[in-house]
Formats: sequence, structure tokens, C-alpha cells
Amino acid sequence: MDKYSQYKIDDFLKDESFINWVLDPEGENNQAWTKWMNAGSAKKEAAQKAIDIIRTLEFKKETVADEFYSNLKQRIDNTVANEQAIPLQPKQQGRWWLKAAAVIAALLIGTLVLYYVRKPAYTYISTPYAATKTVWLPDSSEVVLNANSSIRFNSNRTGGNREVWITGEAFFKVRHLENAGGAQPFTVYAGNAVIEVLGTEFNVKTINNTTGVLLQKGKVRFSVPAGNAATIMHPNEYCEYSAAQGKITARAANPMLFTAWLEKKYRFEKATVQDVCETLKEYFGFNFIIKRPELATQVVSGTLELQNEQVMLQVLGELLHTTVTREGNQVIIE
Repeated sequence: MDKYSQYKIDDFLKDESFINWVLDPEGENNQAWTKWMNAGSAKKEAAQKAIDIIRTLEFKKETVADEFYSNLKQRIDNTVANEQAIPLQPKQQGRWWLKAAAVIAALLIGTLVLYYVRKPAYTYISTPYAATKTVWLPDSSEVVLNANSSIRFNSNRTGGNREVWITGEAFFKVRHLENAGGAQPFTVYAGNAVIEVLGTEFNVKTINNTTGVLLQKGKVRFSVPAGNAATIMHPNEYCEYSAAQGKITARAANPMLFTAWLEKKYRFEKATVQDVCETLKEYFGFNFIIKRPELATQVVSGTLELQNEQVMLQVLGELLHTTVTREGNQVIIE
């Protein structure tokens, strides 16, 4: 991927593989971009600005259905046929073609306008590293995005099925709504998993083809259509699906271990140092280098404040009883 070292923001916005990765980071063949971003390229800042543009604006490529063109052609043919049925005087021949052209042009413009008016208008919202953001959905449901995460939803839909797509991590407070047919469905798509909700509070995180859900209140159905797996979750339960294992695992869990980030902190309980570093990497964007391999599997417990990077690294060193230093985008654990 050497050519990308010469890219500017406009170049990233024109690169199809880059756009596909931003819109679907967990998709196949997209891991190369993740590695490139984490490698600390000199063009990372330009790439991040392009990411913000793609996620914030309605950047998704929309394809026009085949029936759109066939229906349009049929309507034009019918219009021309009706015009031809009218007897014309020799002097009116030229005017007929002008009228037919005007009718066809008006019909084409009107149909295109109708198509784009009816096309879903998606809103993309993302967060940079070391920052969180609260998002209010059209139905007044609340979503808090963790750092380096994004959400996509139909900004015009307030009734019927409610659907959102996320990458990274987010905490949901879903508003319970009723309609004539009962409770309005609320569906979250995260990686390979689908979370179906009625009214509840839960945390969802997707990374490296693994999706985990912590249910705090209410009741949700956690499923993976591709893996033909599903389970009903209850409060204080954590479910995880790993594409590598191909199954859903569930266990009782302490919600605070999964939602402490809402208070700008991470709490760890019997977590390996490697897992701690992976979690911090997702939040801050740092590359953690563990000098001693045996340290990576060491188990630790504790709380790290996220508001001050320098203090966080100092506390991390005290937690691991070792020296932790930062050099640019790298954090070295001796």
C-alpha cells in the first residue's frame, strides 16, 4: 500500500477500496486498511479527515434499480404512442417533435426527482480517537458512541422499523414505542450480528469480527443470521459472537465492566495485559508494544481514567509494575 503515502484528502475520497473500508470496516479484504491506519502513516491525518467526511455525509453509493429504467422506458413509449395517435398536418410535424421532446424531458426529470426523494436519507456520525459523542435518533432514542466508532441510520424514519448500523462501540437507551400492530421494532446491525430490541439499555461492541452485547435493562434477541444462531438475553448478561468460533457464548456479567467508558474510564477485572492494551488502542489509537512476551498474558484488575493520556499511562505503569513510555503513536511497555 505504498501508493497511499502520496494521497491527499481528495484522493482518499475517490478510492473505492478506502470508501468500502470506512463504510464496512469488518468486511472481507478490508483489514489491510486497518493495519495501514494503525501503522502511523504520515498521511493518517488526511485519511482521518476523509473518514469523517465519508461517515458524516451521505456518501454511500446508491445504485438505481433495473426496474427503474424499464418502467421509465415504458412510460416514455406510452407517451410517444399517445402523441403519435393524434393526426398531424404537414406544418405541425416539427412542432410535434418539440412537444414530444419536452414531454419526455419533463417525464424523465419528474421520475428522477421522485426516485431521489423516496431514496432513504442516511445520516453518518463518527467519533475520533479519545472522544465520545451522544447521538439522538429520530425516535428520541439515545446512543452514546465510544471513541473511534460510527453509527448510520435513516434520518427521515420515525415510524415502522427502526434500524441503525454501528462500528466500534456504543451504548443504547432505546425508547419504547407502540403502534397499531404493537411495539415498534428496533434493530441494531453490528458486524455479523443483529440485535433486536423493544425498549432497553445495552452496550454493543464490534471489533475484529467479534461482536459482544451487554444487556443492562430490558430484553433483546441477539442473533447471527449467517451463523444460524440466536439467543434471548436478560439483564446483566453478556453475549459474544466470534466469527472464528462460529457460535454465540453467554455468561453473567458486571455491567460496570462494560459501561464504565460512559464515565470516561475503563474498569478491568482479571483481564490480560494484552486485552487491556487492545482496549486502550481502540480508544486512543496508540500502538502498544509489550517488550516482554510473558507480560502480555499477565492478569490484572483496576481502573484507568481516560481524560488525561499522561495520567492514564502513569497509572497503567503502576498497575503493571513496569515502565510505560510514549513515543509518538507508540506506547512501549518495558
